Amino acid sequence: MRHAVASLLFVTACATGASETPPDQQLRGCWINRDVGATTMRWLPDRSRPDVLAGARLVYRQSGPPVSTRYTLEPSDEGHSMCELGADGAATECWRVARGEGGTLDGGRVFIDAHGERLRIAVVGDGPEQLIFQGNRDGCD
Repeated sequence: MRHAVASLLFVTACATGASETPPDQQLRGCWINRDVGATTMRWLPDRSRPDVLAGARLVYRQSGPPVSTRYTLEPSDEGHSMCELGADGAATECWRVARGEGGTLDGGRVFIDAHGERLRIAVVGDGPEQLIFQGNRDGCD
C-alpha cells in the first residue's frame, strides 16, 4: 500500500505543469541574492514598449564597479522570449521561455521559476545549465 501511495504522489508531482502565471508577472519587480557579495536584478516595464520588461542584473564584487548585464522579456505569438543585450542595446542571444510544453532544447530554453518570494532564472540546452539569477524579492528603491 505504501508503494502505491508513493507512486501516486510521484506521478502527481510529475504531472504538475508549469506556473499558469505569465512570465512577465513572475519577473516584474526587484530581486536580490546576498549569498556571496550581492547580486540584484530588476524587471520593470520598458519605457518605450509597455508590453516588454527590461531587466538589469548587477553583480557587486569586492572591488571595482558592479558588473552589469541587461535583458528583455518580450511577448510573441509563440509565448515569451528573453534576450541578453549587448552594450549597444541589441540582442546578443535570445531564448524561448519554457512553459511546461515539450520540445527541443536546441539553442537553449530559459526556465523562470518564481515561487512566493523566490526567483530562479536558468538557461537549459546546449551544454551545462547557465544560471542567470537566483534570489529573493526585494523592494525597488
